[in-house]
Amino acid sequence: MKAFSVFALLFFGQIGFSQNSIEFFQMLPDSIVLNLGPSERSQIVAHSKNNKSFEEAYKVMNSTQDKYAFESVNKTYLKLIGSLEGQFQMKLWKLPKPYVLVGVYKESCGPVCVAEQLVFYRYSPNTGFEELNLKNVFPLQKMKEFIFPKIPKNCSFEEDWMDFLLYQFAEKGKSIQVTWNNEAATTCAFDLNFELNLLTENLKNETYFGIKEK
Repeated sequence: MKAFSVFALLFFGQIGFSQNSIEFFQMLPDSIVLNLGPSERSQIVAHSKNNKSFEEAYKVMNSTQDKYAFESVNKTYLKLIGSLEGQFQMKLWKLPKPYVLVGVYKESCGPVCVAEQLVFYRYSPNTGFEELNLKNVFPLQKMKEFIFPKIPKNCSFEEDWMDFLLYQFAEKGKSIQVTWNNEAATTCAFDLNFELNLLTENLKNETYFGIKEK
């Protein structure tokens, strides 16, 4: 993590710090970004940085033979698809200066879709990237108290309840949509849909996000 932080400082020192999803996409460790190296990510950026749809992403991949392409990309959000059964999302949230919150979410599918990776970093030009514990990002106890009363009484499952959640970062705005994964929880299916919203004074709160029922 120390080497990662030093490299981040050198990179942003050269290009000038800005809250740009493509720059952060190129900065994250290979292991976080589908084990894609810097040259592979640069190629993805060059070929698909202006994409706005699923169709445009596949048109780029068919014409360039790239394995991955952006389905959607803007200043604070990007979604990557291609040679993976599922999707990869990254989102930036502006925090009180000088910090930026960076979220990475990977969903794997086959035969059902599951949340494989959900990780958050806090970045500043002075300290680089700091990986955050999820309990400091999400109000996990409040989420459990919100979800469990809604679970049908005849439900029973051995897995952690967090294993049945799917996420969608907002392309615009500051929220994260959370749904219950009924395809995975076949014996315990029910409707669940709520949002986690970035708290405006997050450095003064216990977590960065709070619950908002839809």
